[in-house]
Amino acid sequence: MKFLFFYIFAINYITFSMFKIDKERAIKHKNRISEKNLLTLCFLGGSIGGWLAMRHLKHKNAKQSFKLKFYAVFIIQVVLFFALFKR
Repeated sequence: MKFLFFYIFAINYITFSMFKIDKERAIKHKNRISEKNLLTLCFLGGSIGGWLAMRHLKHKNAKQSFKLKFYAVFIIQVVLFFALFKR
């Protein structure tokens, strides 16, 4: 259980950080982190970090296609979470 807590904390920290780096790169017109990579991090457990970054950094909020994919990943994650811990 400790490992799971550490993993969830770490993946959310990494995801938030990657959203922040992508925002900074967008402002400086530098190479960006792909949406695919950001969504993959969210799918791997970092959706809370992604959501916090979207909310507090105001990053990726205007792009509806990204938001739809993000919330689809979030819903899949919630379903998987309840399926795993319902047993």
